[in-house]
Amino acid sequence: MKIIVQKFGGTSTRSIETREHMYKNIIREHDKGNKVVAVVSAMGRYDDPYATDTLLSIVHTDQLTDEEIDRLTSIGETISTLVVKSELAKKGYVVDTVTNGELGILTDSHHQNATITTVEGKHILDKLKNADIVICPGFQGYSQNGKITTLGRGGSDLSAVAIGVAIDANEVEIYSDVNGIYTADPRIVPDAMKLNYISYSEMLELSKNGAKVLNHRCVQLAAKHDIVIHARSSFDENQGTYVLGDEKIMKDHLNQFIISGITGSQNEARITLVGVDAKVNGAGELFEKIADANVNVNVFSQALVGGGRMDISLIINDKDVPAVVEVINDLKETLQAKKTIVRGNIGKVAVIGVGIKNNKGMFQKVYNTLMSHDINVEMTSCSEINISCYIDRDDVKRAQVLLHEAFLG
Repeated sequence: MKIIVQKFGGTSTRSIETREHMYKNIIREHDKGNKVVAVVSAMGRYDDPYATDTLLSIVHTDQLTDEEIDRLTSIGETISTLVVKSELAKKGYVVDTVTNGELGILTDSHHQNATITTVEGKHILDKLKNADIVICPGFQGYSQNGKITTLGRGGSDLSAVAIGVAIDANEVEIYSDVNGIYTADPRIVPDAMKLNYISYSEMLELSKNGAKVLNHRCVQLAAKHDIVIHARSSFDENQGTYVLGDEKIMKDHLNQFIISGITGSQNEARITLVGVDAKVNGAGELFEKIADANVNVNVFSQALVGGGRMDISLIINDKDVPAVVEVINDLKETLQAKKTIVRGNIGKVAVIGVGIKNNKGMFQKVYNTLMSHDINVEMTSCSEINISCYIDRDDVKRAQVLLHEAFLG
C-alpha cells in the first residue's frame, strides 16, 4: 500500500473555491491507486471565521492558561477535518477522520510550542484499511497527561512529517500558495529561479535564516528519518521542489547551482560589552544565564583589548534584547564592563549552498559584493554551506538582489 501524506495550509482550506483545488490534489493521488492522508490547517487567516487568530481575538487571552489557549487554537484544525471529510464524502469518496487523541503525536507539556517526543501511526493505519482518504488535524498533539498541545508556528508542516514517519509514508507533500523553493524570495528578487531539488541541510539553513516555505523543525525530522518532502503549489499540478538527502543530491548532481539560495531577515540586534574583565570566566557565566533565559545567540565574538580587558559582541533576535540586558545587569559585578552598547536595526543576509565548501573565494565574493555597494558588514558567521553577514536592516533587501546577481545572475 503506497501512502502519500499531503499537508494543506490555511490558503487551501479557507473557502469552497480554494478547497476545490485541494480536492483535485487529493483525488489525483487517489486515482493513481494511492492511499492519502491529508493534514489540514485551520480555515484561512484573520478575520476568516474559523481561523486561529480569529478564535484568539474573541477571548481575553490574558485570562486563560496556556493549556486553555491550546484547547482553543486546536479547534480550527478540528473544524477543517470535518468540513473536508463532509465535502469529499459528498463527492463519493471513502473518507475518515482522526481525533487529536488518535493522531499518535505525543509531546512534552510546553503548551503553544510543544516538542514532539514520540509518534505512532496505529490509528491512522487502521482507518486506512477501510478508507481511501484519512483527514488529520495539523498543528497539534497531546501530552503525557492527555492534554491537547500545539506545535507552534509552522506546526502543521511538522505534523505532516511526523505522521509520515509514523505510517512509513512514501512521500510528504507540503502544499502552499507558492510552487516550490526558489533561489531567493521572488517578491524581493524578480530573477529568482525555482529549484527542482534541494538537500535537507541546505533547506534547513534556508528555513533557519528567513525563508518561509518550510518550517525548519519539519526539515530536521524529515532528514532524521529520510522522508522525502515535495514542496508544491495547491493551485497547479506542476512539480514543485523535492527536499532530499545530501548524499543523493551529491551523487546524482540534482542541484545545478553552486548556491541553492540567498535569504535574509530583518529582526536582529547586536549587543556589545566593552572592556569586560578578562581574568574571570564572565563570558561563560553570561552565556549560561542567557541560555537559562531561553535566548539563542546567533553569533558571538570576543577580542582582547589590553589591560586585562576584552570586548564581547553577540547577535540575537531583537525581541530577546530585554531578556539579555536583564542578564547583563544581573552580572554587572562579575563582568565589570565599562559600558554596554545595544544596536538595533540589524539584519542578516545569508548565502547558502553545498557548493560553498568546494569553491574557494566564496566568502571574499560575498564580502566584496556588499562592501563595494556601500553595505557595511558588521559581523559574519560561516559554515561549510552558509555564509551569513550582519548588516543594517534597511540594506537587507538590496543585499539579496546584489548577491543573487553576483552568484546566479
